[in-house]
Amino acid sequence: MEKEIIVGVSDFSLADTLECGQCFRYWKVEEQEYLIASGQKMIRVRQKENELTFYDASSEKVLNYWSNFFDINRDYGKLKQTLSAEDAIMAEAIAFAPGVHILKQDFFECMISFILSQNNHIPRIKKMVETLCQTYGTLLGEGRYGFPTAEQMQGATEEKLRELGMGFRAKYIMDAIKKANSGQLPLADLVQMETEELRNKLLSIYGVGRKVADCILLFSFGRHEVFPTDVWVKRVMSYYYFQKEEVPLQEIFQLAQEKYGDNAGFAQQYLFHYARKNGIGKKGG
Repeated sequence: MEKEIIVGVSDFSLADTLECGQCFRYWKVEEQEYLIASGQKMIRVRQKENELTFYDASSEKVLNYWSNFFDINRDYGKLKQTLSAEDAIMAEAIAFAPGVHILKQDFFECMISFILSQNNHIPRIKKMVETLCQTYGTLLGEGRYGFPTAEQMQGATEEKLRELGMGFRAKYIMDAIKKANSGQLPLADLVQMETEELRNKLLSIYGVGRKVADCILLFSFGRHEVFPTDVWVKRVMSYYYFQKEEVPLQEIFQLAQEKYGDNAGFAQQYLFHYARKNGIGKKGG
């Protein structure tokens, strides 16, 4: 008989958190119930109001890994209050999806996933990530595979990755694999680095630019002061805060830092989800 563990949560929506573009390995089982994989772990979770039920889980898994993964113990009520006080736009973005949390994801998976996100859209990213898992990962159960480790991908070639549909990103993935396997990206050292030093380390990977590096910083390392800026965030910032179509990225970063400070990453995710779901700033939208 599978073991169920019920955890009380507040200011949390499982659906909005999973489906707001920050992770790519989840499968909807039924309304408010998902199968979720992270690294080499997988779990089935159901939300009913302010309760999360983790199925077939040990206490250690729930409390140490998945609670951390979902950032359950942070006071999001206080955080939203602080951000909403900044301006009406942020308050509206938060009200649109008040249960969004920032996930804490496996480093290698997060890095490869956001390398794949370049010039891409979420359904296609999910498909590409799943292809890598099926090709190089370990079967976890229910027909789902773990995200392969750098060691498991050691035998990959650029040609094979292109055959698998990774396109121009194949050479970027190869450099990330090579650096990970040669000890150039030791997680124990990376977590100790200041944000700017860590960003520069990530930027040393071929094909990784500021947006991808900042996504890894936010969604894997929990550097909540960063403000990943993709096309949607640029649109919403330009449209609402600058009232023009084209704004230099540096001006957006500066405004985000001034307005949101150490909470910039949370602000970014509320704005991104709000803009993408509502087509904010999209021409003809």
